[in-house]
Amino acid sequence: MADMAEKPQAEKPQAEKPQAEKPQDLIKQRHVEATLAKDKGPDARLLSWAVKDFTQKGDNMATCVTSVEVTYSLDAKDRHASYVVKLNPQRKVEAMGDMISDILEKEINFYTDILPDLNSALGRAGLSGLRVPTFHFAESNVGTEMIFFEDLRARGFKMADRKLGLDAAHANLVFKELARLHAASDVLKSRYGDPTDRHPLLKKDWMTSTGDEREFLQKLMANNLDGAVKLLSKIEGYDNIMQWTIRNQQRNVDLFQDQLAAEPQFQVICHGDCWNNNFMFRYDDSGAPLEVMLLDLQVTRFASLATDLNYFCFSSINGSIIGSSVQDFLAAYHTSFSQVSEAAGHRVPFSLEDLKHEFRDKHIFGLLISLMAIPFIVMNSDDIPEADDFFSAEGSEEFQQKILDSLDSNPLLRPRFLSVLDYMTKAGVVD
Repeated sequence: MADMAEKPQAEKPQAEKPQAEKPQDLIKQRHVEATLAKDKGPDARLLSWAVKDFTQKGDNMATCVTSVEVTYSLDAKDRHASYVVKLNPQRKVEAMGDMISDILEKEINFYTDILPDLNSALGRAGLSGLRVPTFHFAESNVGTEMIFFEDLRARGFKMADRKLGLDAAHANLVFKELARLHAASDVLKSRYGDPTDRHPLLKKDWMTSTGDEREFLQKLMANNLDGAVKLLSKIEGYDNIMQWTIRNQQRNVDLFQDQLAAEPQFQVICHGDCWNNNFMFRYDDSGAPLEVMLLDLQVTRFASLATDLNYFCFSSINGSIIGSSVQDFLAAYHTSFSQVSEAAGHRVPFSLEDLKHEFRDKHIFGLLISLMAIPFIVMNSDDIPEADDFFSAEGSEEFQQKILDSLDSNPLLRPRFLSVLDYMTKAGVVD
């Protein structure tokens, strides 16, 4: 369309699949050269490059994330640059192959097709684009996918400690930016109709999967919930939540799918994977967070905006402020959403009270996420299983025992876990 920004292009799939001993070996000089040209212009000449890993075990379970450090020549000067690269991890668990290719395809599609639409909607309203890393290059050959992004660390961004949980200042930034994403989507919906018609990959979602893929996910999450049941059995006062978890353990995907549905005013393009490690923050000299960047837009979906809010709230916020600050976070979200709607000349589709009701209606989503995720999030990296072992459920008994032991050995687990359970009990989510 004439008013759309030019869309960056991913490289077309290739017929031959290169082999690699580890995911990082998939990166070739031609990929680095294409990224450098996109970032610095056609006159930049690559002099050298090297892969430099920087993540820890447990930071990325579905994909491999690394970085490439580059030396290049431009305007007769030698210069340096760094790029973050997301790769197909080539998991040994066969059932993961199609799922990983799907999520990488979705993320490439987000940056090449969906993001230009969203940013165009914001730009027409006189607003800045979404706060996400700059996309430079992608290869979408099935099984060896990779995406090159700017390295946000060069601009002072860093991740908050996932084990500690985010405080109110960090959480407010995330709520406000999620609101901008959702509101931009709502503006697009008003203009073009259902975004899944315009962007059909939004329909590809593990929560609505069928056949073998759904069965695999059902078993994987049931195994995770089994760990939560064992944990709950050791904590007095939460028998109602334990019994609810047991009753619903084998229908977890159905529950997630049910929670995606919403009345039209709440249906937006969602981030889909809203937890600590998928945000980076920039700070002032005193250590106060100034700006957030949204990362890992690989599970985007068209669903209730409250699924994003519940996911984030009950996986990633410090437990001590959940009960006292949730209403403030929702108010900040509604204000940010309204600012986008009004700048675009659109009616705000729901009131703050409506938002609070929708948020409450999706608490099952938040509860399931917290039961499965919190024991992992507060763990030390050394105690987290290897991704292939996790996805194959190999060694699950040993890992579940580590979770039980951490009730006493890890001072972060009990308060973080119980804060969510107390909130859900007070809200009457589980009867």
